[in-house]
Amino acid sequence: MIRRQIWSATKVVVSAILLMTATAVVCTAQEPKELMALPDGFKLNLAATCPVCGMRLGGYLTGGATYSYRDDNLVGFAGVAAAVFKDGHVVGFEGARCLFIYNTVPKRFGIDVANIVKRYVTDFETKKMIDVDRAFFVLGSSVKGPMGYDLVGFSSKDEAENFKTRYHGKRVVQLHSVGRKDVERKGGLLKIKP
Repeated sequence: MIRRQIWSATKVVVSAILLMTATAVVCTAQEPKELMALPDGFKLNLAATCPVCGMRLGGYLTGGATYSYRDDNLVGFAGVAAAVFKDGHVVGFEGARCLFIYNTVPKRFGIDVANIVKRYVTDFETKKMIDVDRAFFVLGSSVKGPMGYDLVGFSSKDEAENFKTRYHGKRVVQLHSVGRKDVERKGGLLKIKP
């Protein structure tokens, strides 16, 4: 009789442990694992898609920054960008170019840029997110982004100038001096899905 009670109690405990473990696994699987911390403490979900081009933010590697090489030569850089709104909502972008387009044609995305409190891009050298207003961008280099021509960001003007020289960039600018013509491709601005 005592053995039967102990056996019954053991089954209940084991069943409870299995149930709690299964619940923990399900809850963990539903939370995004690809979160990148922004300097202000907000999180960017690298598994999300860019509202401008529709690409996955972190690419297939779900990394905030990736480099592409061909014959040991750097040919590509993918660095995510982000906008943080007053209400704490974070929108991620495939790159600095997509962030610029988002800010340039806000009606197309149903936003008010006055509600954006911070914007970040990936620093090419450190792979860390940096404030757009302090960043220096190289335009027209031989290093392409996932969508082709992109703006490559740096926290230092000297680093940007060195990159421009090494990778045949056209010029170094800050975001306030970037015009629509700087991010247009042949055939105009990106074709945006409604």
